[in-house]
Amino acid sequence: MNHSAAVYMVRVRQKRDTSGTFQLLGDIDDQGTSLLAVLQNYFNGFKSISEDNTKVVRSVQCDIVGDDIQLLTQHGQNGVTADIVSPGGDLLLRQTPDDTQLLRCGCLFRLPPAQNTGWLAVHVNNRRSIKGLLQKGIADLFRQDFPDLMLDITPFVEASILQEAVSHDRIDKIKLVKYERPNDRAAAATDRWIPADVIGRLELDITPKGKGNRLLSGLLQRFLNGDTTAFGEIVEFQDITFEQAKVEVQLADNRKRTFNIEKPEAGHTFTEDLEDLTIENGEPTPASLFEGLRAALSSVAT
Repeated sequence: MNHSAAVYMVRVRQKRDTSGTFQLLGDIDDQGTSLLAVLQNYFNGFKSISEDNTKVVRSVQCDIVGDDIQLLTQHGQNGVTADIVSPGGDLLLRQTPDDTQLLRCGCLFRLPPAQNTGWLAVHVNNRRSIKGLLQKGIADLFRQDFPDLMLDITPFVEASILQEAVSHDRIDKIKLVKYERPNDRAAAATDRWIPADVIGRLELDITPKGKGNRLLSGLLQRFLNGDTTAFGEIVEFQDITFEQAKVEVQLADNRKRTFNIEKPEAGHTFTEDLEDLTIENGEPTPASLFEGLRAALSSVAT
């Protein structure tokens, strides 16, 4: 199971204000209204549906802890036909396009009232993120209540800890990841190992041999600087095009962190692996999930 976190900045501004000035999160409308209270109200029975009605995000539980909102949701997706089988290959369930897969996802808002920048850490559960539908649903409600304000939720990239580590050549490992689906299997490199009806996962670790040696940072630096061609070069290896790159870096305090880089159109280009999750019945417990999301925010928010 793959669990990671994507980090975003949360700010409120006057709709026609282009000066870069943002409202205090504890007083977004100059009448004492806090963004935390607004969102807490929205998440009571929250539901957001995609335009084609194939995806839905709905709230399951919302808790306030200090300046944080802990939101537990279900991410639903239909339109897929599939056989659900046991490890031994026995058919357990036949999923039809009308059936909906419900995946538990969490997110953590940090909204200090005396500041004008808040933070959002979104749980990406096996490459499925609630951020797009979550933002759409919030924006629709916010627009009705505050027609003169804009709620901005934007990816946090430029000052990230990944950028700092890359700039100081502290890259220990690159792991390239590719998923080979059954309909791709005719040209797959894994067909001698993976059954025809099962998705294969191909990984390649690239790391320098020898204590203290580090990987070259040029390609990653180009990508972080906005070079749109760099991603294709990062995930290309010996005529195999991978989908994702996991970058393991060493921090200034010698701790190691792993960040994931995906296609820019994936919607969560930069994510960080969630470590030390407690898994029960195949899912992370809410307590360990929110602890992991707090850790993801630790480098950018106090």
